[in-house]
Amino acid sequence: MSNTTYFHHHDPESEGAKASCIDASVRTPVLLLFGNALHWLLIASVLALIASIKLVAPGFLGNVSFLGYGRLSAMARDLFLYGWASQAAIAAGIWLMARFCHRTLGGVLLRTLINSAVVLWNLSVLLGTLAILAGYSTGVEWLEYPNWASAMLFLSFLMIGIWVVCLFDRRAGIESGGRAEPALWYLVAGFCCFPWVYGTANLLLTWKPLQASAQGAVQGWFCNGFVILWLLPIAFGCLYGLLPRLSGRHLNRQNLAPLGFWLLLLFGGWAGLARLIGGPIPAWMTSAGVVAGVLLLIPILIVMMNLSGLRRRGEKENIAWQFLSAGLSFVLAAGVLEALTALPGISAFARFTWVTASVDLLWLFGAVSFPLFGVIYLSLPALLGRECWSTSLSGLHYWLTFSGLCFLTVILILDGLFAGLALLDPVVSFLNITSYSQPFHVLEAAARLLLVAAAVIVASNFTRAVAAKRLFPKK
Repeated sequence: MSNTTYFHHHDPESEGAKASCIDASVRTPVLLLFGNALHWLLIASVLALIASIKLVAPGFLGNVSFLGYGRLSAMARDLFLYGWASQAAIAAGIWLMARFCHRTLGGVLLRTLINSAVVLWNLSVLLGTLAILAGYSTGVEWLEYPNWASAMLFLSFLMIGIWVVCLFDRRAGIESGGRAEPALWYLVAGFCCFPWVYGTANLLLTWKPLQASAQGAVQGWFCNGFVILWLLPIAFGCLYGLLPRLSGRHLNRQNLAPLGFWLLLLFGGWAGLARLIGGPIPAWMTSAGVVAGVLLLIPILIVMMNLSGLRRRGEKENIAWQFLSAGLSFVLAAGVLEALTALPGISAFARFTWVTASVDLLWLFGAVSFPLFGVIYLSLPALLGRECWSTSLSGLHYWLTFSGLCFLTVILILDGLFAGLALLDPVVSFLNITSYSQPFHVLEAAARLLLVAAAVIVASNFTRAVAAKRLFPKK
């Protein structure tokens, strides 16, 4: 079955023609967003690899004063968040919303506005990264870009997000009898939450900072809200929209989907306060964070109940299906690990170790990035009107990404557990603890090398697919 018929069940010829018209209207912004996102992912992966090497060999690139670990890790993190994850989420949201609502992008003026916003977004990411490299970071984790760069990002998102939300049509539902389907709920929620979460955090932490005692709570709320309220709903929109269509089956226990949606929005903002256990904030805040972090498992389990058990139509699973299915598994793994680390007994020795980094890694690279990769692999042939992917490169990308992520997550968890338990022992010196971590840092660099190789492959595969039209003539 061709990509243009995944979304329709009536009159394949007319619906396929309409899908092609929709794809043609959003082709330029979606390709620009996906292409830039994949290449920013490559750069972020390389910077993260260099930063991990510096943990093993601090003298590596020591003669380059501006390539210290602090700047490298901040650049890699922000490039991943804004260059890759957010930009790919915007592209996926545009394509899926247009397809699900059966609406095309408007006239020349609107297309010019959207394309200009895409250019502004990437210019903001580039200039913000160079500012961090030059030492002009704000010092706020996940918000290191200077105020002018974050304002440019906020403006460019509004130029795109308002149009995407306006595409929403509550009557556009195939599986739900004419009502809006769950995929649309999550897509709209994500695009509405980003300006709220990102704008509020910048306003209170960088543009017009609060008093220092209140900044920790806002920071914890932002880091968790950015993932759970912005990126994760887009990933859920991809999973809810594509897995049932690719399998040709309806959702399991669909009546539970609204409950999962609202519980995710309810607990998603509060769960981040569990990051501040033992910090200088009111005890009720951390208690609310612990409860929300554990109860976050409920909407995740509902998502698993809705989507688990679906099988790919046909004997052979394509690469998009593999990424989407793996992403669903990582959602469960990240939710369980999030709930465990929110418990005070575990948080006492794991909170300020690499265990916390492993939770963020599972959310961002597993639960979010894998569904976005699935959308990329599914959308590009439809946007270009031809088969374009190299099967061997696509398969290699999947296995390198999957193995690299699993390997890196296990290494970070083991490193964090060893260090956390050692920190509780007053007999063990801090110098000995750092020596215990050295083998794990070596393995971390090896895992990140796998992720760099995967990023090189997918960026090359995408560039090859878009540029090599003569090798893949339109059928």
